[in-house]
Amino acid sequence: MWHWLRVPKEKRLSRQAIITLSNHGIFQFGNSLSNIFVNLYLWRLTNDLWINGAYNLITLLAAPLATILIGKIAKQKDRLIIYRLGIFLTAIFYLCILLAMERMVDYFYLFALLKGVSTSFYWLGHFTLMYDFSTNNNRHRYLGFNMIVNNISQLTGPALAGLIIGIWADLTGYGIVFGLAFVMFFVASIGSLRMEKAPTHHKTYYLKYTFQMLRKYRNFSRSLAGWYIIGLPQGIMMYVPAILMFNVFGREDIIGLMNIVFFSLTIMSSYLVSRYASIEKTGLYMLLAAIGFSLGSTLLLWEIAVWSVVIFMVIHHVFNPLHSNTYTAHYYQMMDELPLNKNFRIESIVVRETAINLGRATSVIIVMLTIQNVYASFLPWLLFIMMILQFNLQWAVKRVKKIDSKTSLKQAR
Repeated sequence: MWHWLRVPKEKRLSRQAIITLSNHGIFQFGNSLSNIFVNLYLWRLTNDLWINGAYNLITLLAAPLATILIGKIAKQKDRLIIYRLGIFLTAIFYLCILLAMERMVDYFYLFALLKGVSTSFYWLGHFTLMYDFSTNNNRHRYLGFNMIVNNISQLTGPALAGLIIGIWADLTGYGIVFGLAFVMFFVASIGSLRMEKAPTHHKTYYLKYTFQMLRKYRNFSRSLAGWYIIGLPQGIMMYVPAILMFNVFGREDIIGLMNIVFFSLTIMSSYLVSRYASIEKTGLYMLLAAIGFSLGSTLLLWEIAVWSVVIFMVIHHVFNPLHSNTYTAHYYQMMDELPLNKNFRIESIVVRETAINLGRATSVIIVMLTIQNVYASFLPWLLFIMMILQFNLQWAVKRVKKIDSKTSLKQAR
């Protein structure tokens, strides 16, 4: 009767994969408690969209620069070292906010720099672990559960944070939330001790060969161009939706409750993707996601109001798992086909993080230069243009020719 729930052996997740997912859930719960409200905290202190943009821009520019530098440490030591450092530095970030509180706005650029560096440490380690603990057979399943864990955290975190902040009329609630986040990162640090190291005999950092590989392997260059395209709307979605919702609802607790609805939809969508998605249909999934994103963004062209913002967010959260999980699975499969394959995995994650953060930074810069407030008429048009650009991902995932995995670069022999 329940045979349809059984998972084939090749799609089952390993013990280390389950440990990684669990620890990521703890980390993301702490992150979701506070991350959305850091931007709102800055907004409450300044009511300045430019400062919010500058904060996110510095974060986005610091991340790829730090990723390039720490990639060598990950390659020569172990990816767990930078993973654990990422959790530690994130905990320090929120501890500093607790100590500074309202004075954070005076040093927002330093906080943004620390956030970008801590983010780069954690995500380089996490994405490398995702690759190590999954295969082409179970990668959609792993990524699906990763997004489910991620979104359960993002569902409960903002709801709890919004409730706590709503109890206090002043900004005291923000301090409690940031303190609770600090505790969660401490727990995640302990949980990371259960993860196993992956000794490697190839400690050479091959990042300097990236440009040669981009010229020689068009699938690689297309994939990175795709990450840049994906990053374009993400830069805006990092902070503008939270500010939009605050402006149309006017209360942090309602934002937390609305996130329960949004992320519940993402969890259901992630489960369907994890169970039924096939890597052979990547192009189709990219097309469907682009159509969904584009239709959703057209509602904001009509007007920025409760109904349009809510429906836009619903559509975005439904299609986001199909969009991001599918493209990540495609990129990981492409990594296996490159020369050096697993020995280039850290470098592949480094350039992936660089490309997507440059895309995010591009859209943030555009917002800072052209938009003075969240009701500016150009904002919905900018979102619409960024969503239309997602149709280019069909080109990005199209295979030009099969890469011979036995081929290696002369310089890397």
